[in-house]
Amino acid sequence: MAAAHAAPALQRVDLPPLPSGVVLRAHWLPAEGGDRRPAVLALHGCGGLYAKGGGLAERYRETTERLHAAGYAVLMPDSFGSRGLRDVCQTRYRDRSMNVAQRVQDARAALAWLAAQPQVDTRSIGVLGWSNGATTALNLLEQRRAHPEPGEPAIAGAAVFYPGCGPLAKRQAALETVPLLMLLGALDDWTPAQPCVEFARSLQARGGGDDITVQVYEGSYHGFDGTTPVRLRADVPNGTSSQGVHQGGNPEARAKSLAALDVFWSRVLTTRTAP
Repeated sequence: MAAAHAAPALQRVDLPPLPSGVVLRAHWLPAEGGDRRPAVLALHGCGGLYAKGGGLAERYRETTERLHAAGYAVLMPDSFGSRGLRDVCQTRYRDRSMNVAQRVQDARAALAWLAAQPQVDTRSIGVLGWSNGATTALNLLEQRRAHPEPGEPAIAGAAVFYPGCGPLAKRQAALETVPLLMLLGALDDWTPAQPCVEFARSLQARGGGDDITVQVYEGSYHGFDGTTPVRLRADVPNGTSSQGVHQGGNPEARAKSLAALDVFWSRVLTTRTAP
């Protein structure tokens, strides 16, 4: 029997200090090969990057391995741990010490760091986010459109799992025009799908969403791409019910969403060879 392949080894890196003085720590996995390769900036959810045992949570470990196997570099900033936090899921939105605006600044700093790496194809950088990280990704596109910074690398595409779209839809946010993939759960009672569906339609109607794909998976709750059974989390106060929120995987939706994600990256993250 052939030996199993070892998981790729992530490197811990410190990004240059933010204007606030925070040193953003991140996990970095360069792609194999000597040429410039596409890269994905991956933004964790409100639970942070880590499992209870201290290692990367299954979702992020699996994602890193999947992207690396496809030939992409991966950067995962640790927005929470860099500020002494573990997670914020159990804290009401208004009481959180770490907000989406701060995470957008983290993402912009991480993109700048990625663009400075000699092995990264700066024309082929994607952004991926889950839940709070997905909301951050959408707000990143809004801020980059409203307040572009000189020399910022282009974003080749953004993929988001179950973001919170309510505030974006309410203010009719305008986003930087990039290919966008939204992966949503029809039964999500934490970050409901409908505001994202309506927001995507609004973007398209306003001429800012020619390349938006929205997938809503039936029978699926928040975290449908995971492998844990669905459970009621009475400790989370930010859903549509005072009883809590449901979270857990749906095997069919998991398989379909990961396949859709693979197709999306293969379309938008294309390494361009020099003539």
